[in-house]
Order: sequence, then C-alpha cells, then structure tokens
Amino acid sequence: MRKIYMAGMSHKVAEIAIREKFYIPMDVKTDALGHSPFDELLILATCNRTEVYVASDREIGEAELVQYVCGLAHQQYQNFSKFFYFKSGEDVVHHVMNVCAGLDSVAVGEDQILHQIGRAYETAHQLHATGNSLNKLFQGAIHTTKRIKTETNLSKLSCNIPFLAMKQVQKTFDDLENRTVYIVGLGEMGSLMLKYVQENTTKIFASSRTFANAEKYADVLTPVKLEDRYEVLGKCDVVILCSICQEPLITKDEFENACLSDERSSLRHPERESAKDPVPRLIIDLGSPRNAESSIGELPGVQYVCVDDLEKIVSENRRLRMVELETAQKILKEGIDEFLQWYSMDDIAKDIRVIADRMVATANEESEKLLRSMPGLPEADRERIAMMYERFAKKMANDYLYKVKAENAPEDVKVFLKCLEGGNA
Repeated sequence: MRKIYMAGMSHKVAEIAIREKFYIPMDVKTDALGHSPFDELLILATCNRTEVYVASDREIGEAELVQYVCGLAHQQYQNFSKFFYFKSGEDVVHHVMNVCAGLDSVAVGEDQILHQIGRAYETAHQLHATGNSLNKLFQGAIHTTKRIKTETNLSKLSCNIPFLAMKQVQKTFDDLENRTVYIVGLGEMGSLMLKYVQENTTKIFASSRTFANAEKYADVLTPVKLEDRYEVLGKCDVVILCSICQEPLITKDEFENACLSDERSSLRHPERESAKDPVPRLIIDLGSPRNAESSIGELPGVQYVCVDDLEKIVSENRRLRMVELETAQKILKEGIDEFLQWYSMDDIAKDIRVIADRMVATANEESEKLLRSMPGLPEADRERIAMMYERFAKKMANDYLYKVKAENAPEDVKVFLKCLEGGNA
C-alpha cells in the first residue's frame, strides 16, 4: 500500500528568523518536483510554513524526509531538525485538511492558505509529481475547504485584530501590490501585521522603538529610525501603528505637513501627478493608548481607524465563531472520513484486481486444457470457447469481488478476501 508522509515547520514551532531560511523559491521547487526521489511529491512554501508531502511504496523515515527539506533550503539538518514535525498515514490527512481550511493558521479561518495550497498542488500536478494518493488527498482538502467557506461564515469572523486590520487595508486599496505601507512598532502585534502585509506588497517601511529591532527585518522592508518617521509618512498610502506610547507619535499638524511636503516632491506616485483630489491615505491605529491624534481623520483624504473600531467586530465575531467553528469541524470530519474510506478501499482494490486477474488466468488455463483435448476443432470455435471461459471468469469476478467491495465496509471486504485466500476469518 502506498503510504503518505509529511515533514515541515510552521509559525507554531519556529519564529520567522528560522522559517525564512526555509522559504523555497519557485525555481528550486520546480526543479525538485521535476526530479523527485519519491513516488509522489508536493511542496508547500509560504511565509508561515514550509511543508513537504510525499506518497511512497517504501517506508520513509523522519530523518530522511527532514534531511530532504533541509537540502532544498541549503540548510544543515543537525542545526534545524528540532524545528520540524513529521507525520504519516491518517495524521497527514488530519493535518492537511486543517491547514487547508485555515484552522491551523495564525488567523483561524483565513482564506490565503487555500489559494497557496491550490497553487502548490497545481504546480506539482502539472509537473507530474503527484499520483493517485496526493491527488485525491489535496483535491479532497480543497473541496472540503470550499464547502466550509460556502456553508459557514468562519472566514468572515476572525478574532484576530491584525487580520481584521489587513481586511480593512484590502477593502480600502484593492491594488495593495502597488501601494506603500509603513508599520510603526514591531512587537507581537506589529510583527504579525508584517506577516499579512508581506503577502500583499514588498513596498514596506517600518520603525521600532529600538532601531536594531527594525533592522532585523531589513531583508523584507526598509527600516526607519523612529525620529525620522515624518520623512516617510507623507509618501505612504497605509500607516499601521502598533507601538506603545504615552503621547501620540503622530500629530495632525505634523502629518499634514508631511503629506503636503510629499505632494510637492518627486517621491509621490506618478499616477498622482495630475490629481487634484487629496491623495487617499489610511491610518490604522492599533495602539492603546492611541499612537496618533484621532483628529488626523479630519484631514482631506485621510481615513482613520482605531483599535476600538476593530474590537467591536472582534467581540461579536467571538460569539458567532463558536457556532461556525462547530459546523466547520463537522464538514472537515466528513472530508477526512471520505478520503480515509477511499484510501482504505484503494488498497483493497489492488488486492481485488490481483484475485480477479488470477481468476481470468485460471480460466484461460482451463480453456487451453480443454482445447488441447480437441485438436480437430475449427479455429473459430476454439476462439469462441476461449472467449467464453474468459468472460465467465470476469463475470464471476464482477459478481463476487467488485460488488462485494462496492456494497460493504472495508473491514468486511478484507474478511471476505481473506476467506477466498484460504485464511481464517
């Protein structure tokens, strides 16, 4: 029986400084899928997780698969093996179903992971790296997740403030890829905010109380000293404030001056050159106390959203999510059970094909014996007799093997097959 395995790391077991070392670029992924050492292979690489899924006719150990992932990322196994988890069989099924449905994400129920898994599966499938086992598993996971999205409101009811803040950003700017974002504060909330922003744009500035903290993320953003914040505020479309402060870090007057300065400078976006209307800007203030003067929202073209605005949504969402999550878990269980039913039957189907082929072979042998006893029989009659034996064998296989498989539980079919083989029931 072809068994399924997976090895990976995620935000639950490794911080971003570790995970980013295991982000696998598309060219490396494509090459690996095209030259896979396994019967089946799929590679999932996002900012929150790197996971490799394998289906194999031979046993795969944890060390072998983790070493393979380390090799793809050009990292030393002995330095990073402790950050990996390894699963096999049914545990893989439960894991991938939960991951695809967003139930294992930073923001439970988020949509992004479904698209990422869809792309990972499509890439592996197009390169012929997957077979029956992984095809069925990932098609089932995607189908089950779409059911959850359709039949529940889970993805619309996040209890995660940074996730809701990101939804607000996407609602205001549907083309965030071409927008510039400035994050002030890189603590727990700010770093989580950065994860969401990274998935949508590479034009990111960030400041932290300690400049060295911002510099740690220099490979994915431009660090800015906090005292120089007004130098970049004016040229940013989105400002997300997550710092801890007693006095506002951004005042209405200074922000207005920064924006006016930018409007007159060469730093503004080319599409704004001839615009007469104020440049639209979004300020999301997640600080408590607030990081900006609330009157900043009175400026033309400026939308100001504070944490209280998002908290109202969070409180109501928490209540509604319990009902939605229960429904989602039921749908998820149905998807898992459906795959496991297929998975167990796929193994049985192979045994049935072996027995069916053996029945046909026996019928052919018997027909040959009969025909040898009738040497003078015309060729046309000999062919009809041989065909009759083979058809009878196939009919018996259909009536007593395939119908039993279709109408009974896997455990009962296994007992039946064992009886046919002469074993003890």
